[in-house]
Amino acid sequence: MSVPSGDRTRRSGGILRRRGTVVALAMGAAAGAAWVVERRTVRRAVAGADNLAEEGLVLPSDLTHHFVDVPDGGRLHVMERGEGPPLVLVHGLMLSSALWVHQLRDLADRHRVVTVDLSGHGQSILGDQRYAHPGEDQVSPAVHRMAADLWAVLETLDLQGALLVGHSAGGMVALQLALDVPRSALARRVAGLVLVSTTAGPMSSLPGFSRLAGAGARASQRAVLVAERRGLRSLPSEDLRWWVSRLGFGADAAPAQVQFVEGMHRAASSRSFADLLPSLARFDVSAHLRDIDLPTLVVVGTHDRLLPLRHARRLAAGLPRAELIELPRCGHQPMLERRNEFSRLLDEFAAKIG
Repeated sequence: MSVPSGDRTRRSGGILRRRGTVVALAMGAAAGAAWVVERRTVRRAVAGADNLAEEGLVLPSDLTHHFVDVPDGGRLHVMERGEGPPLVLVHGLMLSSALWVHQLRDLADRHRVVTVDLSGHGQSILGDQRYAHPGEDQVSPAVHRMAADLWAVLETLDLQGALLVGHSAGGMVALQLALDVPRSALARRVAGLVLVSTTAGPMSSLPGFSRLAGAGARASQRAVLVAERRGLRSLPSEDLRWWVSRLGFGADAAPAQVQFVEGMHRAASSRSFADLLPSLARFDVSAHLRDIDLPTLVVVGTHDRLLPLRHARRLAAGLPRAELIELPRCGHQPMLERRNEFSRLLDEFAAKIG
């Protein structure tokens, strides 16, 4: 007996609806299971990081603190410990000078270890000009601004023959300082550079990338500022903040290290993040690297997902007096992930150029 075409249509439609329901339920169950796994992962990680002191992630109590005034009314917070040839350590975006907690302990018996909170980070206070720079180059004005502020620290503390260590965005600032300051003045105060997990730019070699990156960064800047005015956090979820921090580490990171960095991210100003984005996105001094005539150590983790290995290799190849160290399985934070090896590298390179 034949089945009317209308019945066949209704029957097939019912089958499809039932199959769709089953698929939707399966997807929902999978999403629910993934959420449970994700929550357990974060909770285990956070629970394992409760006692940061056991991991050595608490600043020494005998630090000397300085506040250095800069011309536009800003103030930079500086910490130091120890005596000897100076090491000046500069952190990256959305971090603070606490990042160098291990080096403040490991190297202070042989060096004057100086850490700087970049403008708008940690305890440093932005001036009236914020990240504007009065110079002609307006491609990356914030990087010029922070380089000028860092130079003010070197002059105020009368540091001479320092090894200048810059991490991530701090490495960009160190490169810009080396280009902005006259050679004779630079040679008196800076004996060499260590550039860690950083780039000379561009972020991408795609045609027109700088223009697109600038536009995208400005859009992100507006979004962050709108969220701030409405009282929203730039990273509202505790889980999301933790995963963003975890992205900066390699395969072997300890939970306490991730939690330590997440705490710095949480304390950082979303306004400073928004203001810095356009300059950092368009930063590119790659054509001028040959002008930096300083012994330089470039350090990178092979598992750095934020600024991958190719940036460090290109940077080392462009500098006239550079050597490259690649740390296997390490991510974006070698000063934490490879504490002993990293501190030893700084100590040995300082002795080599001293």
